This record gives sequence, structure tokens and C-alpha cells, in this order.
Amino acid sequence: MARRRLSQQQKKRIQNAQDAVHTHSENHLDCLVISHHGGFILVETIDTRLIECQVKSNLGVIVCGDRVICEDTGNDEFRVVAIGPRENLLQRIDGSGKIRSIAANLSQLMICLAAKPEPNLFLLDQYLLSAAQQNINPVIVFNKTDLLSAPEEDAYQLKSIYRPLGYTVLFISAKFGYGIDRLKSLFDHQTTVLSGVSGVGKSSITIALLPEIKIKIAEISEANEEGRHTTRTSRLYHLPNDGHLIDTPGVRGFNPLIDDSQPVGAGFREIDELAAQCRFSNCRHMNEPGCAVITAASDREITESRYQHYLRLLDQL
Repeated sequence: MARRRLSQQQKKRIQNAQDAVHTHSENHLDCLVISHHGGFILVETIDTRLIECQVKSNLGVIVCGDRVICEDTGNDEFRVVAIGPRENLLQRIDGSGKIRSIAANLSQLMICLAAKPEPNLFLLDQYLLSAAQQNINPVIVFNKTDLLSAPEEDAYQLKSIYRPLGYTVLFISAKFGYGIDRLKSLFDHQTTVLSGVSGVGKSSITIALLPEIKIKIAEISEANEEGRHTTRTSRLYHLPNDGHLIDTPGVRGFNPLIDDSQPVGAGFREIDELAAQCRFSNCRHMNEPGCAVITAASDREITESRYQHYLRLLDQL
């Protein structure tokens, strides 16, 4: 069962407390959350100072990318007293059914896959759905091309399925530098989160982008070809050209927190485009008569895997 959501009364009380904070006070600082660890928040001030803060109770979850107000409590100690309005919040549901917040105020979600462990296209479509619902631009990055017979071999149909839908699909090898220059340019003027299962090379990509940052690289488990978790805490790094990178712990699955006020089909570009042609405006594209999506799936105008993933996600609501 998912973690209990805040009631409207609780949300109002928290918001009233935050509204009471005056940012113009000399004791208050506008800050950006860099990381969250051990009960403390590491934030960066406008003048790029890094300070460690405690957190005022009842503020709710704070994540990398949040804009917060910190209060100087004296004796060189600080605490977070308010969270600024969010443009978006990327969340998932973990294996125990709890909601986990990943990062906030993102402009770009970089979904990392690799030749090993083998890509899971259902997982990819879950990421793409989350990105669409949060209005975050997704980029698909396929790493470890050095393990393919040719660098641009489309062994898992990523290019043939997703590029025609308008998604950016980039093939790279962080180990040998293939495609890294193109990858770097995608971070310009963006706040990007790297996501993907453990072992796909997110930390290797981070090192390729920021070689001065020393990050431990995990080996792929020979027993099950899944990576060991290397990044334990999400961390925001600054990049050239006003870019920001958030590196997150790897996850073995990604169950998106689906916004049930939005149709799942809106997160599938080809289904969303065809939905206007369906006989019924509330068509769910399952077994309704006159459904343009079902017809397109039968005629193989929609990739079978994508349609089945849509039905699977619809069933999970």
C-alpha cells in the first residue's frame, strides 16, 4: 500500500507556515538543494557557498533540485524552513509500496540503458510516461556500445521504435568516449536527472562529464548481470553552459507514481495522437468499438510492445 498522502488540512498548515517566512530577512537565504544525507541537507547559496542544514519539522520530503529557504540560527548553524514552489517532482513507488521522491524542478530526464544488463523496454516506457506527466523532456541514452558487434547496432530496436516517435536516442560508450561530445551538448542549459537500473553506467557517464569528480564504479554481478548499487545518495553537480546534473541511486524497477487525473495514453505519443480519431472521447483503447488505436495496433502501425505496455500500465491503476 502506498504511503498515506497528506490531507488538505495538513497541506494548508504546511503552506501557511511557509508563507509566513520572509525571504527578505537577513537571517534567511535562498538556496538550492545539492544532496540529502543522514538527516541533513547540503544546500548551495546564491553566492555558491555550500552549507549543511537541519530541516524544520513538517516540511515534507526535500529532494535534489528543490529551491529552499534556509534560516541562520546562529553559531554557524542553519535549518531549512520552507520549500519553494516546484515546477515538477519525479516520483516512483518502491517495492514495499512507498512513494519515493527522486528529484525536483527538472527540465530533462536522461534514461540510461546499456548492452549489459539487457534493456527492459517496459521499464523504459514507465520512465517515458513519468516524464510526460511531469512535463519533463526525456532523452534515451544507450551505453556500453563497445559490447555490441558495431557501435550503432540497433540490437534492441531502440532507434527503430523510439526515434520515429520523436524521442532523442543516443548511443554511447562512456568507457571509450564514443558519443560523449554529443552527450555533453545535451546538458547545456538543462537540469537533468540520470536514471536507470544499477549497472548501466550512470556513474561512468557522470565521470565522463565531470572527470574531476571521483565516483566509485560498480562491477556487474557475474551471477545475475545486475549492477551493485554504487550511488547511495542523489547528488546535484554543476556543468558548463548553465547545466546541472543530478545523479541518483540505481533502481531495479521503476513503478511511476501515475497521475490518475491524466490518461495513461497521453504518455504514449502515438496513442495520444490517434485518440482523437476514436469514436468515443473517453475511449481507453482496450476493446471499445471504433477505436483508432486498436485498429492501428492490429495493422501494426503501432509497435506491439508499446501497445502491450500501455495496457499493462492501464491495468496497474
